[in-house]
Amino acid sequence: MENFNITRFGQALKCHVLVSRKSWIRLYGIFTLVMFMANLFWTRLQGIPYDEMVQCWPSDISMHYDRNIEQSVVFGFIFFCISMLFGASGMFAQMKDTRKRSAYLLWPVTNLEKYVISVLLAIFLVAFITFGAFVTADALRVLVDWATGRIIIWGIPHLSDPFSGMAISPWQLSFMVFTLVLHFHSVYMLGGTLFRRQQFLFTSIVILVFSISLTLILNQIDWSGVTFEPFKGNFNMETSQMEYVFYPSFYVCLGISWLFIVFHYWASYKLFTRMQVINNKWLNV
Repeated sequence: MENFNITRFGQALKCHVLVSRKSWIRLYGIFTLVMFMANLFWTRLQGIPYDEMVQCWPSDISMHYDRNIEQSVVFGFIFFCISMLFGASGMFAQMKDTRKRSAYLLWPVTNLEKYVISVLLAIFLVAFITFGAFVTADALRVLVDWATGRIIIWGIPHLSDPFSGMAISPWQLSFMVFTLVLHFHSVYMLGGTLFRRQQFLFTSIVILVFSISLTLILNQIDWSGVTFEPFKGNFNMETSQMEYVFYPSFYVCLGISWLFIVFHYWASYKLFTRMQVINNKWLNV
């Protein structure tokens, strides 16, 4: 089987989801619990107590309490980013056990189909589970607020706040943020394919060590005669808006980043095709 067959791919995807559904349900429960406890922290333990808000701002209680809700939504965004990296690094976590590894590698589908299935689950299913956990946690927090006599403010509408800010910013900045997020995702996906155990932890350690080493090396270089400014922003007092100027080096950096992204995904697939039942204890080589 050398060719990609869409019918066989669909059946294999359905089979993979059904076989691993218990793990996905458990992950959904853990994510919901974490975000629900975080919601309670931001609305009940952090900041000004609710009773003092009612006493100090009886007519503006909704505005002040909404700020606590916004903080819980910010945590939800951070947790979503971490969960996506966790999903990328753990897309082959089911291959730790030798028996499961043997069954997965002997699956009657091509390597490309297996890899695409793992990528789709690591991206879309993890994103769906995280979003569902956020909605459930927000609903539970609203239920607790209603049961304790607080005003009802949903956090779900605040999910559009960051995107409304990106909509009015230059497309270059939005594309830069997207590139940065995708770059980290590709790195964690490569680490998830390379490491056999503790993929998220080891990938994070490698990134940390590499960042510290690169910083130490760059600090040893004399940059006094070098100016590197990919873009700059100036605040226009007349329009009360930021005006950005993007230099050619900005687009060069974006192009290099996309080359690294493509290389990381390609290297991840090549490592997957070289996996064997008996590999190194810590590495999939």
